Amino acid sequence: MAVQKAPASPAAAAAIKTVLEAFAVGDALGMPTEFMTRPAIRARFGFVGGFIAPVQSQNHPNLASAQITDDTEQNVYLLSSYLKEDSIDPVRTAAVLLKWARETGAAEKKYIGPSSLAALKAIEAGADPLTTGSGGSTCGGIMRTPAAVIASVLRGWPLEESVLNCLMPTHNTSTALEAAMAYAFALRASLEGGSSKEAIDKALNGAALGKALAPYEQCAASTAARISFMRSRMDSFHNPDELLDFLYSVMGTGLPSEEVATAVFSIFMFAGKDVWLALRMGASIGGDTDTIAALSGALCAASAGRHNIPPDLLGRVLRTNRLDFAALLGSAPH
Repeated sequence: MAVQKAPASPAAAAAIKTVLEAFAVGDALGMPTEFMTRPAIRARFGFVGGFIAPVQSQNHPNLASAQITDDTEQNVYLLSSYLKEDSIDPVRTAAVLLKWARETGAAEKKYIGPSSLAALKAIEAGADPLTTGSGGSTCGGIMRTPAAVIASVLRGWPLEESVLNCLMPTHNTSTALEAAMAYAFALRASLEGGSSKEAIDKALNGAALGKALAPYEQCAASTAARISFMRSRMDSFHNPDELLDFLYSVMGTGLPSEEVATAVFSIFMFAGKDVWLALRMGASIGGDTDTIAALSGALCAASAGRHNIPPDLLGRVLRTNRLDFAALLGSAPH
């Protein structure tokens, strides 16, 4: 077992609330465009700059304007549980995810991912949560990684163990763990005041660790190789649309973990500390827009230690979804 670190510094703890706010706004901003094509988004909405009425959404006309989805909901449910525990346990994680699915009607709302849905159905039928994640390669793992990172930072828990046990019930594969560990190490480095370069360097280290922790290696593209490739090409993109076109058309922005991770880190490298730009880019990219916007915005917010989200839009997300991140984080022991 890795050596336990000291709990978070006050500066890191203060930045976490802004990270959660950026994540939630990205989720809500990207919800209406989720799994629309990039050409369709550009033709209908241009470069997304605010909340799109769900009636205009291709896939979520049943949801409310500024409503969050499974991305934020899972992180809130898990973080609320984790901060009351002594460590992150995969069996407890599975129980919390089942509770979330029942209480939110996630399946009926059609925003639970295929890997999570299959694993949770198996667990509900009596399968062992320590084995049900053996086929989960989609982005549901990296999606919920912020909960594990934040809990480990606030409580001083080993990061790799926390992330592994967060993903194990649904996404215990090399593809999912490589992407999730890359994001986890970058997010923690950013919360601890590291530079953007340091965050990417840590992401590459985390990716290698994640792949090594998996029970077997899947035949899939490497998140680490993709991040390195995009870092070498960032100077060739002169505006957000050029980068988004390349990511959507060449790298992909669908459900696979390595596609979402590549888009998230690319937007992070381009937008830097401009959180609002990152959120808009994520919502405009096509594919899994809500997850990409949420994760990239949160990473930019951690790097900046703040965010520049328009206050009226942030307030609308918090009110619509009854989110109180100060109260949530207040449950962490000090």
